[in-house]
Amino acid sequence: MMNDETFQKHLSDLFCLWHGVRRHNDPPLIEDEEEKSKVIMSMLCRLLTEIEIRKEHLSQYFNVSNTQDLMEEWTMLTWNVLCINSRLQNLAGRNKKTPETVVYSNRLNQVLVDLVNMTNKTNIPGDYTLLYPNFLVVGSNFEKVIYDLHQLYQHLLCLQNPSQQELTSFYQQMEKYAEDMYTVINMFKHFCNDISKELWYNVRQAQIHKMITFEEIPEEVVHKLVYFYSQMMYRLAVLSARLQGFKFEMTINKKILEKQDLVVSMCNYVFFALELLMSDCILATEPATNGIFVTNNLFPLNCGALARGVVFKQFDIQVVTEEAAEIIQNDIRKQKMLQHPHPISGVPSAALLAMKPTNGIKRSNNSNDSANNTAHKKSDVNSKEFVTIYPIYNNKFKYWSGTYPYILCTTRQKGRHSTNNSTQDLSSNILDMKSHGKRPIFYFHIKATMFSPSGTFADAHTLSLPFTIATRRNQDCQVQRMMSSYTATCFWLYGSNVQDGLLLNWSEKGMTWLNFKHLLMLHFKVNAEVVRGLHEKDLDLFQYKLLCNDCVTSSQKQNICGPAQVVTFKNLLCPHLRYECGSTNVRFSVWRGMLEVLQIFQDTKNNVKKLWEKYLIWGFLEFDQIVNVLENYESALIMRLSFVTGGTICFTVKSNTRSSQYGTNAPIHLEPLDLKKLNAKCLKDYLSDIAVAENVKYIVDSNLKLIEISSVLKDLSNGRDIYSEIKASKDVSSNVTHSGNINEMQHIRFTAMRIAVVTCKVKPPSDDYLNEEVSVTSNSRENFDYSKTFSTTSNEIYNNYSRNNRSYNLTSLNGSDDDFKREMIQLCNNYRKSKKQVIEILSKIGENNFVGKSPSPTMIQPPISHFYSNEVSHIPKSFINNNFLSTVSDLNIPSSNHMHI
Repeated sequence: MMNDETFQKHLSDLFCLWHGVRRHNDPPLIEDEEEKSKVIMSMLCRLLTEIEIRKEHLSQYFNVSNTQDLMEEWTMLTWNVLCINSRLQNLAGRNKKTPETVVYSNRLNQVLVDLVNMTNKTNIPGDYTLLYPNFLVVGSNFEKVIYDLHQLYQHLLCLQNPSQQELTSFYQQMEKYAEDMYTVINMFKHFCNDISKELWYNVRQAQIHKMITFEEIPEEVVHKLVYFYSQMMYRLAVLSARLQGFKFEMTINKKILEKQDLVVSMCNYVFFALELLMSDCILATEPATNGIFVTNNLFPLNCGALARGVVFKQFDIQVVTEEAAEIIQNDIRKQKMLQHPHPISGVPSAALLAMKPTNGIKRSNNSNDSANNTAHKKSDVNSKEFVTIYPIYNNKFKYWSGTYPYILCTTRQKGRHSTNNSTQDLSSNILDMKSHGKRPIFYFHIKATMFSPSGTFADAHTLSLPFTIATRRNQDCQVQRMMSSYTATCFWLYGSNVQDGLLLNWSEKGMTWLNFKHLLMLHFKVNAEVVRGLHEKDLDLFQYKLLCNDCVTSSQKQNICGPAQVVTFKNLLCPHLRYECGSTNVRFSVWRGMLEVLQIFQDTKNNVKKLWEKYLIWGFLEFDQIVNVLENYESALIMRLSFVTGGTICFTVKSNTRSSQYGTNAPIHLEPLDLKKLNAKCLKDYLSDIAVAENVKYIVDSNLKLIEISSVLKDLSNGRDIYSEIKASKDVSSNVTHSGNINEMQHIRFTAMRIAVVTCKVKPPSDDYLNEEVSVTSNSRENFDYSKTFSTTSNEIYNNYSRNNRSYNLTSLNGSDDDFKREMIQLCNNYRKSKKQVIEILSKIGENNFVGKSPSPTMIQPPISHFYSNEVSHIPKSFINNNFLSTVSDLNIPSSNHMHI
């Protein structure tokens, strides 16, 4: 016995040859009818033998263990025998009967009789009424129809040379039975339509949930749909097989042809019921996780038939707009309502698709091109309105699937709500007022063609999940402007989840803050590819950052200064977040900031994801919360996510290194680290250098636990001590550094260097909170310990003050000049500077570096070399401000009587 895959392939080959279908890599079609008929008969003989073997094997177990697998095997054999039989009759009708066709027809009929005799009841396996109680009425009526057909068949067998009166009575019974059967089949169609609608809704919800959470679709959801199709196809197969046996006995054996059309009509009615049942049995699995397709980027395409029983000819795929998808869905609903297979309207494609050859060889655009042409360019694909995928049988899951690994979209056309500006920006003057940044939405329309038992073809239609199409230019911008609107469109479409059959409708109503926060947390966890997601409190800050006058309408009745209760798509993309730094003024949206944070997480080399998973990076915090976190620690730091200058990682350090010098220990907020900085230097190295520069040994994690920084660094370095691995020297051997023989190597030992991060901060941390410290009394200043050694030189103080453009008014802060005198003397003594050296240093500093200015410029001679000599010395007044001069004159330092100003 053949395996299932081989058997199904032989069936497919037979039907394709019968209908003149040439698939990829198939040999040329046979044009001669006689030759074609011979090949068909040869293939049919082999298949009939295999079918009979499978029938005998099935009969050994069917009545003993009626499992779903056995039921599906019985259904598959029955429907394919009916498919072969109908085509064989059509062939015999065109070419007259031959002894060969008669033999095959008799063998097929006998197989059907044996298969029918295996089934005494139609409710196997299990009782379907347990799942759907309303099937009790349908099932009982279906049983009655099958029983009545059996009685009619027995009546037919009893007709031996019947009289006209007997025939008339028999015909009346046939007509009454046909009416009863039509009524039951219509009831059966209604039931199937209601149940399939419910089951497909659940499958669609599972697909949408997967797009949001990346969780696999539960097998039970799809299995229920497969089980439904198997059960319904089985019942129709039982009825159809009995009708076919009745037809064979009546027309072939009894030669009663007067009511042949009525029998054919009853058979076709059941066939049409099967086609209607299978008209929506296709499942499209793409897109699976990413709702953005990029032009000229390859992507796989997968679809399959959930109904197991008949052979599929091909899958035709096209890209359609939202409007076209609505038309297709309306036609699908129309045929369900009419309870009859109805043709689906042809709709134009919204984009061209192409199939890249799997072997990398150019597929000729011209049928006359040489087959040996192996040129392969970017454009070496056939761009078409739709692509055709020929199905293969999946032996594991027993269904016909259409799979192709290299599909690409070569053009992009505008769909609903698309704007004329192809380079969409997030700034308020670029956003389209109607779409608010929404990108056009598309669907894959999949048309599956099957070989129907009626002897012709039948179609099944479905729509994929919605997606957007981005141009390559937009993709190159990454999170800059364009791609943020694409990702936001998919986020909002799937997050709103307004399902209408196979469609997802766009929602302008908005969603509650709680729902939006939950979706944003899922989006972060999925796209950052982390186990630890954001906490609900991490997003509380953004509840106040989603509304502004530009994105809130009067009908929303929301206070832009308060927390957002309802979030709309316009709020999500409105660039009302901003930061200013010098001449830089940047506006961005909440969504843009989140994308930049996610891009930081997606870089595997910057250690951000590892530190986040270890709870060493906090979520989004207010500055007051940061101060409160560090309040109980003398020396520690925290890392956190921030939108302060876009998506960044921020450090806040609290160090006691300078607390003894300045009498305070306020936190220091270090410069934010964006993606560019983290690409140049990983977060582990930043943490190491900052810990050394600020003499901080601990980091506070998001669980408020103190963690040793050395242990964190050791863990990130796979247990190595990175400090011990830093080499003080580097030995190099070279033949370049000497003028001797080129073969001689000279050894040189270089002192090693490394790039380290240090905080550019030499002023006391309290200056960050200068306004809060103004109330400090002069008594506390008098108790300040000036005996500590300062960590910077006078030149460093000058350089830093100039760089930061700070203004300090020590006189107003201290209330008198006494502290200044005392500090200056202490500073001179600590650095062992004489008065002469101090004046020389001050003479090199420009007047504009001091807060106080001289009332008028006065030219003074530079100091002479002997400061304390008896000669008159002149100090240039332009280098010393008035405050400094008044202070120097009061210092308790021996002065020269010859010094005058």
